[in-house]
Amino acid sequence: DMALRLASRTGSGRGALGWIASPRPPAGPGEVEIAVAAAGLNFRDVMWNLGLLPEEALEDGYAGAQLGMECTGTVSAVGPEVEGLAVGDKVVAFVSGGFASHVVTPAFAVSPLPAGLSLEAAATLPVAFMTAYYSLVHLAQLKRGETVLVHGGAGAVGLAALQVARLCGARLIATAGSEEKRALLRDLGADVVLNSRTLA
Repeated sequence: DMALRLASRTGSGRGALGWIASPRPPAGPGEVEIAVAAAGLNFRDVMWNLGLLPEEALEDGYAGAQLGMECTGTVSAVGPEVEGLAVGDKVVAFVSGGFASHVVTPAFAVSPLPAGLSLEAAATLPVAFMTAYYSLVHLAQLKRGETVLVHGGAGAVGLAALQVARLCGARLIATAGSEEKRALLRDLGADVVLNSRTLA
């Protein structure tokens, strides 16, 4: 009946972290509970815990002022009105408070684990790929033959943007700060790769 979640030991919401036990809330209508296997660590989590993000920057966001926005695991409970998901399914999800043993989230934010991916690898996909897809396809309406510049292309969102841009048939210019990262971008198909640390 209990779940563990990673939280501040000081009670201020930030700082030294520890595992805190709390009762597991039931999955409500349209919700599922996931027994978490892996959670993605995002820069937003680090900035929040270090006090570099004000609380108002997160209060209207999907994850709120919690650590962990994405995870993988096994569906451990299904609330009423949920279709297409069952107890025992391996899934990947957007969540609030994903650094936990169990988390409840809306069923619309949960997808089956992609074939061929480990739980650990899949836990790194939702935020990066949804950011890239939403930015390039939904907002920019990227078309074949257009050009995309991805600054910092070797980061998670940059690598996802490279794949989404190639899927759309766009030409890709990418930057990175080290020769190893620039070599990776060339190997992954970027058309032009430049040094992000110089204006040359």
